[in-house]
Amino acid sequence: MVEVDWTGDDVRALRAAMKRSRYEFARLVGVTPRTVVLWENGRTTRMHDASRRLLDGVLSQADSVVVARFERAILADRSAAGEIEDTSAVLVRNTKLGRETGLDKEVEDNDVRRRELLACVGAGLAGRAADLVANEPEKMLATLDAGSISERRLGLLEESAQTLGTRVVQVPPYELLHATLDQFRTVRGCLAERQATHHQIRLVRTAGRLANVVGEILFNEGHFGQAKLWYTTAIHAAQDIGDRYSEDIALAGLTYLPTYSDKPKEVLHLLAPRLAENPGHGPAVAWLWGMAARAHASLGDADQFAYCINKSSAALDDFAPADLPVGIFSFRPEKLAFYQAIGYSRLGRAEETASAAARAISLYDPQETMEPALVQFEHATALLSSGEVDEACAIATRAITNGHTYVGLTVTKRAKQFDSALTGQRGRAVSDWREQARLICDSARTRA
Repeated sequence: MVEVDWTGDDVRALRAAMKRSRYEFARLVGVTPRTVVLWENGRTTRMHDASRRLLDGVLSQADSVVVARFERAILADRSAAGEIEDTSAVLVRNTKLGRETGLDKEVEDNDVRRRELLACVGAGLAGRAADLVANEPEKMLATLDAGSISERRLGLLEESAQTLGTRVVQVPPYELLHATLDQFRTVRGCLAERQATHHQIRLVRTAGRLANVVGEILFNEGHFGQAKLWYTTAIHAAQDIGDRYSEDIALAGLTYLPTYSDKPKEVLHLLAPRLAENPGHGPAVAWLWGMAARAHASLGDADQFAYCINKSSAALDDFAPADLPVGIFSFRPEKLAFYQAIGYSRLGRAEETASAAARAISLYDPQETMEPALVQFEHATALLSSGEVDEACAIATRAITNGHTYVGLTVTKRAKQFDSALTGQRGRAVSDWREQARLICDSARTRA
């Protein structure tokens, strides 16, 4: 029989000679189909001696017809590559290589394993138990041949997810959809392979964060049903690895859906189990309390609004702004001020709305695409309730015409609410606002 060093071509030739599918061949060898794919494609980081022994065992047990087909295939491959002159030369060279590369050592190791197996039988292990004792370690080593994701690649995937979570508030979100979906598919593919436990945890966390980004994009494009599916996926991913922070971030994202569907009671129902635990620390927790505060303000409950907004503020007490990243994976002081402005506006407290809005605007990065505009709408609404119609319209117009503002679902909805509040109002500022709002919102609908 021709000596085989088991390259990917050799594995493929043996499977073809046996006329087996990858799944059938994998079961026969005792490895996963994924490992067979990696072997055949030459993508394993190494071919462990145990893997070679498993393949040697399968070949040694094959019938003569299969062996003949296999030998013809690999000899033809070697001839085509100019690697052999004749069969006898191959046998001589492989015998020499065997001595040089330690094949004699493998034979010696096999003898040792056989003696150990006999000892196991003598100790009372027989039949299936003896077979498992002898073969399972080698099968485990072969499974490990599938390799793990490298630290560098995993770090790049984590960094990409973080970057997407930041960029999604800085550019029109839909521009990031394809890139985020591609990254998600890559991470999911890595998770389908065997990974070291600590790498698996980090991959699951990364997948959950990418799912959050997709949920954010779909929400802003008005696809609530699909957004809910992605946010829920992010929650399940976080629960799978016991990552409470990521779970809270995903829950806050999910809460956007009833918030912007004007269903404050549903918001509170979603948040109730988590807030019943009285969480008190961290930006994710601050976000959940802030969402609850908004809902209570929409219901006209000033006391509960004050309670929840204070809990939100307290959760950020130990964090400097520099410690809180921009984007959807954190909750910063400007967002807290924004939620305060929303709550005060809903409760009809114009001066406090204006104060909170001014504080938020001073803290926001002006390049953010939505929340600065939403803050300006809260300020404009407060001015309108105080009778300052011209100033209110001027602020609202600046919000919607700002080159950084992305007129997606949230901005469009808030613009319509402001416009409804202008019913019965007349004047140049009102006309300018309505003209600009109509042009921009119609353009946004056309894009959608």
